[in-house]
Amino acid sequence: MNNAGPNLYKYLHPERASSVLGKLLIRFSQVSVMNDIEEFKPPINGIVTEAEFEQKFRERANALCPGLMDLVEKQGPDYMTKLRNQAERNLPQTIKTIYEMNDKNFGMLSLSEESTSACMWERYTDHGRGFLLEFDSSHSWFSQKVAQDDDLRHLRRVTYVADRTPAYLLATSAQDYLYTKETKWDYEKEWRIILNFNSAACKTGKDYTGTDILLFAIPPDCLLSVTVGYNASHAFVEQVRTAIAANPSLSHVCLRAARRREDGSIEIGAIDAV
Repeated sequence: MNNAGPNLYKYLHPERASSVLGKLLIRFSQVSVMNDIEEFKPPINGIVTEAEFEQKFRERANALCPGLMDLVEKQGPDYMTKLRNQAERNLPQTIKTIYEMNDKNFGMLSLSEESTSACMWERYTDHGRGFLLEFDSSHSWFSQKVAQDDDLRHLRRVTYVADRTPAYLLATSAQDYLYTKETKWDYEKEWRIILNFNSAACKTGKDYTGTDILLFAIPPDCLLSVTVGYNASHAFVEQVRTAIAANPSLSHVCLRAARRREDGSIEIGAIDAV
């Protein structure tokens, strides 16, 4: 889990309260609707080196069809080069297919280490009209590995880099592909968990882009607190208060409020004291 701290946070618009707090359902978003259009699009300069292509082809061929390499070698010494050249010509379509498969089958929940980021409050809570969820990152919901080397289904920290050096496709790691962004996003201090849509609780129509909205059930005991924004209306505060009080499984959840100081910074305190 890359040693996440005890708490991580999710900034949300006010209209999300009815499903998130009322039904304990939260969206895991497809990569195609994320705010960074470069997500899952690392620069690729080829499939693999020529020497490695033959090695990996042999490994794959022997695993799938013993004896296949005997047939390949009968085609002559240049046949392996022809196969690699063909793979290089198909590279753009291969990259497109990988992206589309990930977009169709997996969604991500993005969280932040920061609870008082003025930029995040403005950008992701409708200018402070929304709310902030606090999660216990040590909860088992954030650690659902199906194998020790599973690159999905558990929290991973996002790495921020100034430049993304082009690499061979087969040398690209999950960290490079799924968990790396440009430094212009580093204010988000992001962690993410990626889950297969097969485990989604329900689908509730489409968003404004026409993309399916798939919701996952939130275990109530992984929620620690809810903070209403500094521009939240009285009606919204009461909506949040009522939703928490109506669900006995959320009796442990603290209700707090954010306040924007004169210098623009954000502080969080008790709901009745801020």
